[in-house]
Amino acid sequence: MASFGVKPNLVTFTSLLSACCHAGLVEEGVHLFEIMEVQFGLRPGLKHYGCIVHLLGKAGYVRDAYEFVKRMPVEPDLVLWRSLLSSCKVHGDVDLGEEVGKIVVHSHPEMMELSEDYVALSNIYASAERWKEVETVRKVMKVKGVVNKPGSSLVQGISNHIPLG
Repeated sequence: MASFGVKPNLVTFTSLLSACCHAGLVEEGVHLFEIMEVQFGLRPGLKHYGCIVHLLGKAGYVRDAYEFVKRMPVEPDLVLWRSLLSSCKVHGDVDLGEEVGKIVVHSHPEMMELSEDYVALSNIYASAERWKEVETVRKVMKVKGVVNKPGSSLVQGISNHIPLG
């Protein structure tokens, strides 16, 4: 781009960071994030921070992703926290998953009529065979009236309902 005299903008960096995430290019993604402001004068927004959290988490650097979130100058949103929670589950970091799960559940009560955050936290506990905590999460869901809806998919225009739980 630079060789053609085209200056990247915020959308360019969002695309580049997303591509690095999908390709597992951690060092390259972090480098691009770092030069956004320094070299191009572009202040990263929440989407850029989210890309880095997803990049680090997907690569297994869940603790680094969490530390990155704590240092962010912008308030993390629910999507970012859910991304980190998912990474904790995938990479088996139960302790951090518990901490992030509690942040998700307590910091965004307006979104807690949805079951996926409770289910994610419950699944993290289950993967570590912490059945008492699984039971506690399920009880909280019941008390709050949160219903775990069955999964579904749409393949070639045909809706498939998959009863789970």
